[in-house]
Amino acid sequence: MNPPSILIVEDGDEYLDSLRGLRAACFWLQAKSARAATDMLASHDVAGAVLDMRFDRSPRERLCGDLAAVTRQLGGDGERAWRYLAQHQGLFVLAELRAMGWAGPVLIAYDFTRELRRFEALRRTYAPLDWIGDDANADTWQRKLGELFGRSGATA
Repeated sequence: MNPPSILIVEDGDEYLDSLRGLRAACFWLQAKSARAATDMLASHDVAGAVLDMRFDRSPRERLCGDLAAVTRQLGGDGERAWRYLAQHQGLFVLAELRAMGWAGPVLIAYDFTRELRRFEALRRTYAPLDWIGDDANADTWQRKLGELFGRSGATA
């Protein structure tokens, strides 16, 4: 039996490099944009996903989201809208994954401690969903991965 595949969507390689050492029972896939992630989901059986929230190193053409709508929401400031898309890209990627019909569990790498109401609203919309803070240690990652992805056949 093959280990479950978990998709990591990030603008660098930090999560992939770190997570490879944590869960030998998984096969890690990586995408650097929403488009690459949806392509990966269309061609692989993916049990779950880890999403980076911020994509501030990504070229603008790799970012997803409705730039015109965000620009309008931010009073017409196009540069601020680009920064907003980059800073919240993980949520835009999540919306793209759900829009394509993929319903697997997702772990967002972002600290929602001060935004618990926001996270609960996201969870209601995009469940199964959880988050992990930037300062999480290996034990916390291991626990969170087991809790969320254990339901889809991955072992901690």
